[in-house]
Amino acid sequence: MIKARPEDFIVEERADLPLTPGGRFGVYRLHKSGWNTTDLIRHLAARLRLPREHFAYGGKKDKHGQTSQYITIADPAVRGLEGKDFRLEPAGRMDRPMGPDLIRSNGFTVVIRDLTSLTALEPALEDVRVFGFPNWFDDQRFRSYDLERGFFAEKILRRHWNGALQVFLTSITPGLSGRERERKAELFRLWRDWKACRARAELPLERAVFDLLHNRPGDIAEALHQIPEEETAMQFAAFQSHLWNELLRKVLRGRAVPVMEFPGREGPYLFWPDGREADRFGLRTLRLPTAAVKMEFPDGDSEALFGELMREKSLTRSAFRTRELRRVRFQSFLRPAAVRPEGFEVLNRGVDELHPGRKKISLRFDLPRGSYATILVKRLSLASSKN
Repeated sequence: MIKARPEDFIVEERADLPLTPGGRFGVYRLHKSGWNTTDLIRHLAARLRLPREHFAYGGKKDKHGQTSQYITIADPAVRGLEGKDFRLEPAGRMDRPMGPDLIRSNGFTVVIRDLTSLTALEPALEDVRVFGFPNWFDDQRFRSYDLERGFFAEKILRRHWNGALQVFLTSITPGLSGRERERKAELFRLWRDWKACRARAELPLERAVFDLLHNRPGDIAEALHQIPEEETAMQFAAFQSHLWNELLRKVLRGRAVPVMEFPGREGPYLFWPDGREADRFGLRTLRLPTAAVKMEFPDGDSEALFGELMREKSLTRSAFRTRELRRVRFQSFLRPAAVRPEGFEVLNRGVDELHPGRKKISLRFDLPRGSYATILVKRLSLASSKN
């Protein structure tokens, strides 16, 4: 168990910032707890009375924990700001906005609780320290994924405009309140009765979409353009991440790597029990591409496996050329199949004060941008469950 308390999961963004006096963009260190990054940025924009477009960040940080990250504000004023569960500290100025390319790594301090014994963890701790673990995109990446109706971006690739819009506006996703679940289910039931949908709309985006469709019922493709670019990009990234995970699953199974399974939201996460197997199968040096029209494959085998994946999903590479939504594009990059934590150390082993008779362990390590500490925890959880 992790994240029982905010201080059990601490994330510190480490970045190489080209600071310069008099730069156009104010640089700030944003400390937060109980907020996701996008919601807090909206809150800051409203509180500072600045357009949302003036704010930029490099990565989204989890709401369940204590996190710190850099943001920029395109505004000449220099200001500190404090509110409920957040603090904004001036850190200088730059001539460019913050972006993911400036993030060097993320530092984590994690407490794992409710363990029966720490004995079974010891070999796994050493294995992770020396050999690392598979670099899966974790469940956080797939919160927008509708288990029944699929991915928004997959609907876009199939040119199913109505299905994509329906998924975006009516999906029942993790974290929704009971009332919001009921409202989403009602919108789904009333779908295509745009007047009735508009009467139940509560968010500005919903109202804009249903107003448009009430006046022009057949213009669903134009309604998709009402979705903010950032939201569309997140939806595209979720499907890209799913396809990358699926490709890695095929690689592991195709090379007959011995694995253990941990259930996941969009598929099982596979872990080698012995990192020497990862070396033997060449996995620690393997880099696999995310899906797009143009992709660079490390070898013919991985390209063939990706082709097999496309056939299974009845998609083609050319489908990723999404001319209809020009503002957001699928762009491919190579992602390591495995990642090794830097500076991995055990800070503390002891009694779990929250769970009588159980144990806890505290870890500290750094991971590259885009890698998930929760995947490392899943790897250790499999070892713990054997005890």
